[in-house]
Amino acid sequence: MAIGRISGSVLKSNLTRNGVDLAFETNLLYLDVTNSRVGIGTSEPTTTLHVNGTITGTLAGTTGSTIGNLTLANGSITDSSGAISFGDENLTTTGTLTASGITFPSSDGSTGQVLTTNGSGTLSFSDLSVGDLSIVGSTISSPSDADLTLTTAGTGTVVINGLSFPTGDGSANQVLATNGSGQLSFVNSGTASTDTDEAGAGEGTTDIAGSQSVINSFNISTYDAAFYYVVSRDEVNQELDMKRHSLTHNDSSAVVNSFHVVESDENNSYLTVDADVSSNLARLIATGQSVSNSVSLYRVVLGPSTTASSDGNTAFIVNTDVDSAVENLDTWSASTYRGAHYQINATNTAKTESTNIEALVVTDGTSAFITTFGETSTGNHPLISLTADVSGGDVRLRVGGNEPNLRVVAYRVLLGDSESDSAGSSVNVVGATTVSSSATALDTMSSDDYNAAWYVVVGHNSSEGASSIQLVNMLNDGTDAFVSQGPYVSSKGTSQLSFTGTFSGGTATLNCASTSGGSTTVNAYRVHLARSAANTVTTNTTQTISGSKTFTSAILADTIRSPGSNADILLDPQGTGSVVLNRLKSDDSSVIQINDGIEVDGPSQHNSTVTFNAGFNERVNALTSSSTITVNCATARVHTVTLGTNTEFNITNLPTGGTCTIIITQDGAGSKTATFGTDGSAAVKFPSGSSVLSTGANDIDVVSIFNDGTNFLGNIARNYA
Repeated sequence: MAIGRISGSVLKSNLTRNGVDLAFETNLLYLDVTNSRVGIGTSEPTTTLHVNGTITGTLAGTTGSTIGNLTLANGSITDSSGAISFGDENLTTTGTLTASGITFPSSDGSTGQVLTTNGSGTLSFSDLSVGDLSIVGSTISSPSDADLTLTTAGTGTVVINGLSFPTGDGSANQVLATNGSGQLSFVNSGTASTDTDEAGAGEGTTDIAGSQSVINSFNISTYDAAFYYVVSRDEVNQELDMKRHSLTHNDSSAVVNSFHVVESDENNSYLTVDADVSSNLARLIATGQSVSNSVSLYRVVLGPSTTASSDGNTAFIVNTDVDSAVENLDTWSASTYRGAHYQINATNTAKTESTNIEALVVTDGTSAFITTFGETSTGNHPLISLTADVSGGDVRLRVGGNEPNLRVVAYRVLLGDSESDSAGSSVNVVGATTVSSSATALDTMSSDDYNAAWYVVVGHNSSEGASSIQLVNMLNDGTDAFVSQGPYVSSKGTSQLSFTGTFSGGTATLNCASTSGGSTTVNAYRVHLARSAANTVTTNTTQTISGSKTFTSAILADTIRSPGSNADILLDPQGTGSVVLNRLKSDDSSVIQINDGIEVDGPSQHNSTVTFNAGFNERVNALTSSSTITVNCATARVHTVTLGTNTEFNITNLPTGGTCTIIITQDGAGSKTATFGTDGSAAVKFPSGSSVLSTGANDIDVVSIFNDGTNFLGNIARNYA
């Protein structure tokens, strides 16, 4: 653009530029006449006043200056439009920065801290907090003495370091246990692993009262079913019973079926059971019919964690896809084995239904015979149907599904005709025994070792060609044996074998007889449990307690009676202790005998003759000489005093029929006098009204006072030499 020079005098007329720009020292000051702009430090101003450099100066005015919508006054910048924008520029202040009434901190905080308001317009950096929680780095802290609570919504669970916690509490005294896959659940303290022992004994549970107690549980994601063998003891009445329980669940609810019951007293009431699902656990729950009960149990669990395996006479069988087409679930040689007992669980894919069922299968070598029982289902119909046959020399257990894609898992006990005896902690094999039509001892057990045994028994008579399999149960209570049998299945249509129990010399014996006559071979598999007395002391029932019991607090009872009419009750304090009786009384003609010394602090009433073989001693209380002396007969009945002055004796707390003795000694001067009154302000009456003491120095008098219920009667024996 053209830059016009100023010619002539600096006159107003000469300063008129008429469209010509003017520059001073190129860009020191530049007048863009065409665009009406002024540039300082630039020859290309883009605004009305364009300064390229630093501006230093003082704004005119004492109350503030206005630039556009901005007002600058007293350290404040305000905008009449209500908004100030600084673009992408930094805003720096040497003091504090306040925006919209919020004062920002003047320095940075620590790593991870956040801006927090104090509620009065001041922001500061502090550790992150949610509610009253403090979050510093990887640490979450609650206020002093406050709980830290983690709660999920809906069906969510709390997971910490990969461990999933239960969604609800367990029963009293239960503990947290893991299933090995990150799931924690509540189980009974001391109970054997709830999810690893697929066939084994669990720890016993004691002190089951009239409220519900969880006696066993397992994780619902691990197993779908459990078959329990349970023996319980009513600790109050000392009666026993044995039962089988079949439990299954569909993840949300559980059902249980009980059968094969044997009781030591059929008139007694025993534990009842129920089942539920809680905190991802399927639970077997017992309720006592007396105030104290105990149980022992053995269980077989089946489900998605079950793997196919075999061990001796037992095997786990798994088929993960059973449809409507009948297929083999299990096979075994008809020439090697005689029969099998199956405990089976079937579950559909959606896990809406689950069924337990048991089966007995026996063969005579050419045909197979089956019976099913104990069906327990979460739905309205069984999920599977079972049949058995012999094909190609093998017995086949055949299964068909009532729904597609069923998972079927089974536990099998398999027996032949020539088993050998073997013993284990929870199971035995009873080897081949030949029985006839008369009772023959098949098995024995000591009542010191076991109280209950469940048997799978197979029988075969080669002459008749008949075979059978059945379940037998035997219970002993230490004095008698109780037996039940069934269900069964046989090739001859009857049970073939019958069973009885006898008890002698502490041993229970299971006896067997055969309807097939002599030379019937019998083999058996046994599960056994003990349920000895738990030594529980009950609170409101009659109970015999043997052995020593230690009580650390008071025993409150109306009557303590010896067990027999001629038995003693011995109160024997240890060491230097004493037997302290506030009152000792016999309501009949029996004798209260005290072998050691007895100290009586209160009144002693005897309605019959009291004999002291070694005499008795009375407590002697020393009084202090005074012009008035209170003689408290509740402290002692014999008192002594040496008189140093004339004295008034006041007799207190002397009951009707009671006697008080005061031994009075004159001091070295003698001639001291005494009067005697009572706490009823009545004078003690003496013979002829005289209560004169001996007057000689050191004279001793004995004053005896008796309360006949109306008067206090006194007598003085004077001047003991």
